[in-house]
Amino acid sequence: MTKEHFDGEAVGHRTASSDSGEDTYYKASLVANMQEIEDKIKELEMENRKSKAFVDGWGDRMREICTLLKQVREPGARGSYLKDSEKAEMYCLHKQNPEVYTVERLAKDYRIMRQRVHAILWLKELEEEEEKKLGHPLDDSVELLLDTCPEFFNSHDREFHVASLPYKPDFKVMPEGWDGTIKDLDEVHYEISKKEDEMLYQEFVQRMNFNKMKMAGKVQCHRYSRRRPNDGWKFTVEKLGSRGKRGKGGGWKFVSMPDGSSRQLDEMEKMYVKRETPRHRRKIFP
Repeated sequence: MTKEHFDGEAVGHRTASSDSGEDTYYKASLVANMQEIEDKIKELEMENRKSKAFVDGWGDRMREICTLLKQVREPGARGSYLKDSEKAEMYCLHKQNPEVYTVERLAKDYRIMRQRVHAILWLKELEEEEEKKLGHPLDDSVELLLDTCPEFFNSHDREFHVASLPYKPDFKVMPEGWDGTIKDLDEVHYEISKKEDEMLYQEFVQRMNFNKMKMAGKVQCHRYSRRRPNDGWKFTVEKLGSRGKRGKGGGWKFVSMPDGSSRQLDEMEKMYVKRETPRHRRKIFP
C-alpha cells in the first residue's frame, strides 16, 4: 500500500483536496455577494425611512409656512398656544419674584399679550384659593384634553393689536424748497397700533380690577342692597372750575361728609370716577 491510498488519491482522478478548495472559494464568494446584497438592502431601507420621514413632515412644514405667511400678512398673528403647565410655571415665577417677573417680562418671554398674562395670573390665583378651601387639587381633565389635542379647538391667535385704518390718499401742500422726508405708511401704522394697544391694555386693567373688587364683595351694584348708614350718607361733589366746566376743564371732585366736612377721593372712588369718564375716541376693534 502506498501513501496515495491513505490520502484518498487515485491515479488519473482529481484529488479531494482540490475539490474542497474550489468549494471553499465558491462559498466565500457567495457569502461576499450575499453580504453586499444585504448591505444594499439596508441602505435602501434607510433611504426609504428618510424619504418617509420627509414626506410625513410635509404637514408640519406647511403649517409653519402658513404661520410665517400669516405673520407677514398680519403682524399681530403669532398663534402662541400655552399649555396648563406653562401657565402654572408663569404663575409660580410671578409669585416667587414679582419684581423681576413682571407682566411685561412674562408677556415678552411667552410671546403673548399683557392682557392674557393678567388673566392667567388671576385664574391661577383663584384656582389656588379654591384648592385651599377644598383641601385637594382641582380636576384638570379639561386642561389635559386641551394640552393633548389642541388642534380640535379654535384658539385666539392674535397676540398683538393691529389697527384697522381706512387707507386713502393724503395730499399735502409742502412749502417751497422743502426737501424733507415723510414717514413710511407701515411705520405710521405700527405707531398707531402701539397707541391703540396701550389704550386697550389700560382699559382692560381697569375693568379687571373692578371685577376683582366686585367678586371680593367690595362693590355693591344692586340698588336695594344699600342702606342708609347710621351717621348719614356721603356725597361725591364736583366743584366747577374757573371757566364753569367739569372734568379736565377746571373742576375737581371731593367727598362731602355727613358732619359737613370734606375729604379727597380714595382709591375706590377714583376708580369709579375713571369708569364714569367718557372716552372721546373712535371705536377700536381688538
